[in-house]
Amino acid sequence: MMDKSRTFLSVGRVASFGIVVALAAFATQPVVARTPALIPMPAHLEPSAGTLILQDGAEISYPAMDDGARFSAMHLAELLKRTRGLSLRVVESVGTQDKAAIVFERTADPMTNRNKEAYDLVVGRNAVKISAASSAGLYYGSVTLWQLVTDAAGDKGTVQLECVAIQDAPELPWRGIMLDSARHMQSVTYIKQLIDRISLEKLNVLHWHLTDDQGWRLEIKRYPKLTQVGGFRRLPHVFGSAAKPTGPNYGGFYTQAEVRDLVKYAAQRNVMIVPEIEMPGHASAPLAAYPQFGSTDLHLTAPASEYGIFPYLYNVDDKTFEFLENILTEVMDLFPSPYIHVGGDEAIKDQWKSSATIQAQMKKLGIVNEDALQSYFIKRIDTFITAHHRRTLGWDEILEGGLAPNAAVMSWHGIAGGISAAKQGHDAVLAPVRPLYFNYRQTDSASEAPGRFALNSLQSVYNFDPLPPSLTADERKHILGIQANLWTEYVQTGDRVTWMIFPRAAALAEVAWAPSHPRNWNEFTSRVAVELQRYRKLGIVYDPNAFRVNTQETIETSNTVMVALSNQAGVGSIRYTLDGSPVTRFSMVYRDPFSVQLPARLRAATFMESEVAQSDLDRTLDSASVRVRYSQDLQLCVNDPAIAMQQDPPQGSRPVVLVNYKNPCWIYKGANLNGITQISAGVMALPYVFRDKNKQAPPLGDSKTKAGEVEVHLDSCTGKLLATIPIGPADRHPGVTLLSAPLERSSGVHDLCVKVVRPTVTPLWGIYSIGFTFDEHSSPQKVEP
Repeated sequence: MMDKSRTFLSVGRVASFGIVVALAAFATQPVVARTPALIPMPAHLEPSAGTLILQDGAEISYPAMDDGARFSAMHLAELLKRTRGLSLRVVESVGTQDKAAIVFERTADPMTNRNKEAYDLVVGRNAVKISAASSAGLYYGSVTLWQLVTDAAGDKGTVQLECVAIQDAPELPWRGIMLDSARHMQSVTYIKQLIDRISLEKLNVLHWHLTDDQGWRLEIKRYPKLTQVGGFRRLPHVFGSAAKPTGPNYGGFYTQAEVRDLVKYAAQRNVMIVPEIEMPGHASAPLAAYPQFGSTDLHLTAPASEYGIFPYLYNVDDKTFEFLENILTEVMDLFPSPYIHVGGDEAIKDQWKSSATIQAQMKKLGIVNEDALQSYFIKRIDTFITAHHRRTLGWDEILEGGLAPNAAVMSWHGIAGGISAAKQGHDAVLAPVRPLYFNYRQTDSASEAPGRFALNSLQSVYNFDPLPPSLTADERKHILGIQANLWTEYVQTGDRVTWMIFPRAAALAEVAWAPSHPRNWNEFTSRVAVELQRYRKLGIVYDPNAFRVNTQETIETSNTVMVALSNQAGVGSIRYTLDGSPVTRFSMVYRDPFSVQLPARLRAATFMESEVAQSDLDRTLDSASVRVRYSQDLQLCVNDPAIAMQQDPPQGSRPVVLVNYKNPCWIYKGANLNGITQISAGVMALPYVFRDKNKQAPPLGDSKTKAGEVEVHLDSCTGKLLATIPIGPADRHPGVTLLSAPLERSSGVHDLCVKVVRPTVTPLWGIYSIGFTFDEHSSPQKVEP
């Protein structure tokens, strides 16, 4: 066990002192050390005096005949070469006299056997030693050493490591990311990249959502039509019918050979792949392939092309259960995971209620309602999974009607489902929609990728508490861990998946690894700034917007604006220039809003310490640009349901438009209308890809033209109509079309309601931008606050 004569510092306590801390760790000599930029921060870290010089050609040794240690050693060497340009040799250990600079050591010592993922790492003056009882521990020790090296001083081919001793182990065994491959499928190559990337954050579960209404992605040899029919759908066309999509045939599936390869690849990096096969709902794709197992005579011919909640459920007869059990048999043969996820969410019971056969069966079984029928369904599947020595996992709806005996709960509506499961003695994984749905936007920046409207920011993930205080100590033992979910309805490519996950994965990792440690946001973001540098070296496409400088411009006169600068993270220092020159650490520091004479070229960057965390604000300020706002700068008239959406046409990409798909309406707050004679709207047609579970059509408005109009109202959406902009010129155009119309003269500062009225549901018209034409002959007018 730990030598109590030495002083080990809990990282939570170290972090609270900031980036530079004075550590009185030894009675003989105090050591002043910089807290290393590690993510997640280790449980215990003790700096000591001295340094180790690591140079090109140094050796990394691993125990003979130890495949796990060999992999970690080779992986470490590759990472150091890619990110630090350091060339090290990997050698097999031949005894105890090795002179390697980095030594991997397998040990059964209780100190390193306290947790299957635990490791010890000691940087001494002569060598680095990584010790662990498991391959997982050795792998995580190598990741921590890689982070130390990338954070250390040195020139090309040489690194100077400060001496330190680390004892580390995670508090939570489940630290996961869910990837939805049913809505949009990712390549095997990309999924391997994702596994690599999340494992470097010490995340250890990839929950793989393989089936849904829009597609069945897993080859099942006994039922080939699952992929032949259920694996492909028609994409809705922007100007086509929502009911009869005319876009290209879209889809694919993963072969069993590919799956076995991915499982092995992930296991080497200590990532467990947990498959999800949805039931009894979200079953449009499999029931299109095998309609005889459905609950209705209304047979589907293809998977769903729209998104939403669909009514199609599996039947509850013996033949249907045989079908599902045969599928699960092949699934369990492919995935060694102890958990098999069976979904269980959003099962609309209409078809069960309307089926005379199912109602008769319920009566025969003594089942009183459809929620209890779903419980019966999941319990029967749970019995089968348990008989195969696996555990059932399902979304928190499986609590309804009674929880299956061996089931664990994944709580997504919030944490209440997880708390309920834990109090019943069942294990749970917390994956609440707020803040752990990574298909929600990270910031409100105009450069965000498509996603759901609400913000799940980096800071909100970091502040999440996975240890509910309402649970007793024994009940908390049932909280396996936490997971972030990425649904891909609006996330079409691998790069966009990565953008949505990173850097929030760093916050997820920090919370999951050591949830009991104190939190210090400023200290964490300083480490994240270094982590972003690692991302760049590894080619990881991440969302930079938490640190990106944002501007808020308030018009003062016709040729001056007041500029306020900020970043979402609220950390670091913002420096800027107004003459277009590059921003450096010697540029002006932003402290308070300042007045700018137009025209000007504003450039700005966020600095953490002396390093640039993000530098990409380069904005020309003139009388036209300061009056333009993009959809993300506008307020939605109704926030939910809303998305930041795009669907790229075959010929190229398009910008993101923030829109409420039931009510395309925006508020331009505080428009200075002095001298304004004309309004322009950038409009873009979007496919209407939504299904309302209540089958209610969205309100369309009173359209006067074939394509519809953009209406501009003063002060409110029922206020005076100032302008009507026909959409006709944009019809059939795939990109953004800039349309203009005269604006009835007004004065002063007002809110404007900008709403789309249209004769049909599709296309869904989105506002990309709103701008104004200023009458240069009008006299300058000061805007009073």
